[in-house]
Amino acid sequence: MLSPGSDALLAAMPGALDEVLVRVLDAGGTQIASYGTAGAGARAERRCTLPQGLVVASFPAREAAVAALVESLLAMVGQCECLESDMESMNASSLLLLDQVAMLTETLPRLPAGTDERDIALLGARACLVAASVQQVIYLANHQGQGVCEVLVHCHADESAPAGGTALETLQPADQGFLAAVLARAEGVVPETVPAGRRLGAPGSPEHLAHGQMLGVPVTYGAGDKRVLLGALLLVDKRATQFSTEDQLGNVEGQVAESFAAMLGAVLGARKTAELGKELSLAREIQRQILPERAVAIQGFDVAADYQACGAVGGDYFDYVPLADGRTLVVVADVSGHNLASGMMMVSARATLRTLASVRREPAPVFADLAAAMFEDLRRTERFLTAAAVAVRAGEREVEFVGAGHNDLLVYRLATDRVESVPSDGTILGFVPEPIFRSRRIELSPGDCLLLFTDGITEAMDVTGEMFGDARLAALFTQLAYGRTARGIVDGLAHELQTFRGGQAGRDDVTAVVIRCVGTGGRR
Repeated sequence: MLSPGSDALLAAMPGALDEVLVRVLDAGGTQIASYGTAGAGARAERRCTLPQGLVVASFPAREAAVAALVESLLAMVGQCECLESDMESMNASSLLLLDQVAMLTETLPRLPAGTDERDIALLGARACLVAASVQQVIYLANHQGQGVCEVLVHCHADESAPAGGTALETLQPADQGFLAAVLARAEGVVPETVPAGRRLGAPGSPEHLAHGQMLGVPVTYGAGDKRVLLGALLLVDKRATQFSTEDQLGNVEGQVAESFAAMLGAVLGARKTAELGKELSLAREIQRQILPERAVAIQGFDVAADYQACGAVGGDYFDYVPLADGRTLVVVADVSGHNLASGMMMVSARATLRTLASVRREPAPVFADLAAAMFEDLRRTERFLTAAAVAVRAGEREVEFVGAGHNDLLVYRLATDRVESVPSDGTILGFVPEPIFRSRRIELSPGDCLLLFTDGITEAMDVTGEMFGDARLAALFTQLAYGRTARGIVDGLAHELQTFRGGQAGRDDVTAVVIRCVGTGGRR
């Protein structure tokens, strides 16, 4: 029923795309061929009507990026089969289409085996050069957030021409010229024609290479607001072949470009996702190692903490840091965001804080030095960091508190069975290069408790969208603090927060540290 080229292409799809199932049905709906297997979970499907039947391809619904690739491949199969059915004998146009299908069939299984991004892009570009019958194919990798694209691959039909393209600048501005028009599109083909007797763009730009026409297609991965722009695929000038003397780029070349862009996007996107997964795993392990394994032991105090990251890598941090004067600085901090960059920024903050505390005797100068040391990194990455700390000395009841735009410190007083709030009104780290911090001294009595926490608690929401809030936290802290250990208070907070959220996953990291004064033999 199917031509050899279409049959080979459909058979190759499951080998290159995980959990893809391709079924071929005749005009009566009877299945006559099947390739691949269907995995578990929700699935989506795409269909292609044939002159004498139907092709149905299904794939995991979560793999939005695969949809574009499957659609393009099925469209080419459909076009090929329509031409086969309409023509009594093979003509030049159908031969060209079969050549394109064969090239897709050969390239698709090879792409995932590429060693790196350039190797994968080179395989795709070379095949696209042949399938579309053009003079040059260029793949440019988008450098996220830097405003430039790098010419990763430049293939030329004339094999004697330099592969790198000496007339093409390696870095291209992403907001100028033809490339900007291509990158501005979420999908689809952008064509450009060179006026007679002229050249487009400035020397060194992709469009300056064209003598007649060029077209470009964005290479993306994902869908909707999760779509990631990986780069662009550019085709320059049509060339004559044994199948066609056509010298204009048209719909066929545009479809070929879209098919190869979809293939590159699916493979490169999956590769980048896997690499990011490895990076996240490493970052998660690093972050796990920098958090204290157990509560600090300080004579006269009972200390406990709880930390819950909402993602693979969190932006919260707590620590017990030795000060130069022998006290212990109990610290809680929160960097904006809760992703890989936030987690790595917190690792940097922890290392800097520990270094500064080892040579400083007071918490306020430690915060001032930390703000100055991290200002440029925080500004450059458009992040900020809030922090609060309590300096505690073994055997003493007076503690010292300093805050940097963090949540207020809560102090439970056993004598009154009430909670007081101590403002954390210092400047947020990352706002100014040299802020000034002032500390407050707090006298504790046996049974009094301190609570350091992050806004993942107060900003947690229930199923109706209502926030947990400061008042509810203060009331809960009052209820839990009487007669409980620090660990009992922390565990009670975590339990009540989970109950409040109704079992929903948190949208922000949650950190709480309780310092309870037991006061046996302590000095004032």
